[in-house]
Amino acid sequence: MLSDKTSRALDGVSKATLQTNVQVKHLFRIMTHSQDLWMMAYAKIASNSGALTKGVDETTLDGMSKARVDKIMMSLKDGSYEPKPVRRVYIPKKNGKMRPLGVPSSDDKLVQEVVRMLLERIYEPNFSNYSHGFRPNRSCHTALTQLRETWAGTKWIVDMDISGFYDNINHNKMVEILRKKINDEKFIGLIVKFLKAGYLEDWKFNETYSGTPQGGICSPILANIFLHELDIFIAQRIKSFDQGKLRKQSKEYSKIQSRILHRQDKIHVAEKYGGMFPEFLNELKGVVREMDQQRRKLSFYDVKDDSYKRMKYVRYADDFAISVSGSKENALQMMTEVKEFLKTELLLNVSEEKSGIHHIQEGFNFLGYHIRGQRQQTRTVKSRCGFRKDGSSYYGVRRTLTYSIGLEVPKEKIWAFCRDKGYLRLDKTPCKKPTLLHLNEFEIVSTYNAEMRGFANYYALAPASRLFLLEWAGFNSLIHTLACKRKLTCKQVRNSLKRGNDYFLPFERKGKTCYTKLFKIKDRLEKKSKYDLDTQPNTGIFTQQKYDLLKRLDKEQCEFCKKQGVPLEVHHIRRLKDLQQKKNKADWEIRMCSQRRKTMVLCSECHDQLHHGGLPSWKRDMYA
Repeated sequence: MLSDKTSRALDGVSKATLQTNVQVKHLFRIMTHSQDLWMMAYAKIASNSGALTKGVDETTLDGMSKARVDKIMMSLKDGSYEPKPVRRVYIPKKNGKMRPLGVPSSDDKLVQEVVRMLLERIYEPNFSNYSHGFRPNRSCHTALTQLRETWAGTKWIVDMDISGFYDNINHNKMVEILRKKINDEKFIGLIVKFLKAGYLEDWKFNETYSGTPQGGICSPILANIFLHELDIFIAQRIKSFDQGKLRKQSKEYSKIQSRILHRQDKIHVAEKYGGMFPEFLNELKGVVREMDQQRRKLSFYDVKDDSYKRMKYVRYADDFAISVSGSKENALQMMTEVKEFLKTELLLNVSEEKSGIHHIQEGFNFLGYHIRGQRQQTRTVKSRCGFRKDGSSYYGVRRTLTYSIGLEVPKEKIWAFCRDKGYLRLDKTPCKKPTLLHLNEFEIVSTYNAEMRGFANYYALAPASRLFLLEWAGFNSLIHTLACKRKLTCKQVRNSLKRGNDYFLPFERKGKTCYTKLFKIKDRLEKKSKYDLDTQPNTGIFTQQKYDLLKRLDKEQCEFCKKQGVPLEVHHIRRLKDLQQKKNKADWEIRMCSQRRKTMVLCSECHDQLHHGGLPSWKRDMYA
């Protein structure tokens, strides 16, 4: 928990943040006088998979202690702190190219996390509701949900891509944007040090003149701060662009509507007086039916109504799209204005190859989904379409003008996923996965379930129809793998797993027979909750969260030998699963497995012994 002094300082930051034209001060002082803030930052990154990833100095977060934190804070105070160059690695992109990632040193990770927490405290309440990337309680799904639920009636889509965004962020422009809200040159100077720290590739130092290193803890929020200027610009353009409350009613539709109502009035009068002239009445009803069919083919609103315009916008990191309910010329003009703003104000270029204007019926790809318009054929409206026998009016149905937004799973992504995971051969027939045959059956099923569930849950906003292709490929590949392991036929394996309409694998656990279900698309998570545009960000993250690791450190007791009042260090392991699968476990490994923790708080003596041969069993609880 944070001390009262640190909490008051952060509350002061929050108050200044919410006031317009007020700059935040004393951030560097908060950093260098709040050990509890640093320990909370450490607790946030301690469980990350990169906690044991080495930077250029070969150090990790293993062995973290309050003394080590004090040393970093002291180097910041006396100005001797200098970030180390990041270690550059490459990971494959979906298009076959490689994406560079920077791996900071362990101390730099901790400093960046403290900086990130303070920046989040300042900017998160002011970020736009159009922004969804790398923000608390927001994700790809919130961006897609906002798009689906607020873009109805869209006609044109401006889809834009920034060329090499992370590599081309101008450092001087970044500092200029930070100074709008922050009045602390030491704090800004620390961020500049990280931007200009450079990187090592094949042990050759390279300076960085622009961009933020992908992989750095500060990079996502700095990118959001930079593109917040774009959010403000587009929000202003939306205000000036939007006009009109409703579209005008189509003249052609109104003419047919009035004719139908006029003839329905005649039918009502004729039926009221006993159905006089039945042949004429039947003929009149036939005319009304024909006119009604003609009316259903027309739009209720005037498509070419220039007095009604709407614009929408959504952004996830550097991926953004703009919808225009207007003419194509309006969309072209908006695209030109955004290009000019990015080029002149943010010094960024737009990729001409990946950017374009699409009609909503054609659709476009965004965050892995294919998004296109789906016209609803009928809709209940509150307008008089006729009379009942008792004289009361009844509501009719009309064909709508607006397109609802449909989210679809691109079929090519399903095929690519199945091929990458080894479910299918090149001829698209299911096959076994030889890489899993060394595992037991429970682990094989769990692996397949996790892979298919992850893919299906990401596409939970789309209809399940195309995902049954994934279920077919994954299920049959799993059956082939189990058949190869059991040396049976696929039919025999399938019959042995079938329980009603589903399939279950029996396995033994603590002397009891348990069952794990084979994943089906119907088991995926359903994303039915409506995205709330008025949801306020959680700015109480510093006081509301409690970390178990901090409590264990505050006890000032070694968790192995129980010695008290000694300097403590935190021992990290990379994966708890590796420890659980180990056959002959030491006492400290048994304890970590039973507590299901990746960290263990030890005194300096025990920690050194663990890294130089292991902890002796006789030392366990010797000071208890």
